[in-house]
Amino acid sequence: MGSVDPDELPGVYRNDATGGKIVLESDGTFSATDVAEDAMGGGGADPVDFSGRWEFVDSSGSGDFIYLTVDDGELGKVGGMKLYPSGRSVEFHADPDGPP
Repeated sequence: MGSVDPDELPGVYRNDATGGKIVLESDGTFSATDVAEDAMGGGGADPVDFSGRWEFVDSSGSGDFIYLTVDDGELGKVGGMKLYPSGRSVEFHADPDGPP
């Protein structure tokens, strides 16, 4: 995935095909709107909204990632998930303890 500069992570990440969007704020908070639940490993295909806090994790073992701590929204009991950055895009990984 290459080296990631955490200072360049804040911004808007949009899926043009679905309209889903994640906004990483520079203060460590995030919001996600219209994200397909199945994109995160959930069972449903309906879009969901959620928000919380994010932090960059510099991990030499599994690759750098962004950990999202979900504080509010339509995800039920999901406490957190990983986003893997690649250039100016990110990819969900719903199981924070599982392999990429």
